Amino acid sequence: MANDQVKALSTEAGRLYRKIRRQWAIRDEPGLTILLTAVQALDRLRTAQRTLAVEGIIKPDRFGQDKPHPAVEVEQKARSGLLLALKSLNLDLESLGK
Repeated sequence: MANDQVKALSTEAGRLYRKIRRQWAIRDEPGLTILLTAVQALDRLRTAQRTLAVEGIIKPDRFGQDKPHPAVEVEQKARSGLLLALKSLNLDLESLGK
């Protein structure tokens, strides 16, 4: 099942999934699940950003009052989910520069 989910990722998210998995040798099921969650959040983040780029951040409600576009909340939650999942992987990011 997870393999199908990886295949459904965008090119950007799939690339990041493979890079992190390879670079930190993530092979255990919990680690792979957290990594998959992170890159799925990246895909949601990018979808929300594309929507906001086209439709704008502010949308009038049914009364004509300006309100944040619903995708603003999706973008914020996806960004938080991405960062939380990456943090949960406990990657040694300092080793990148070595």
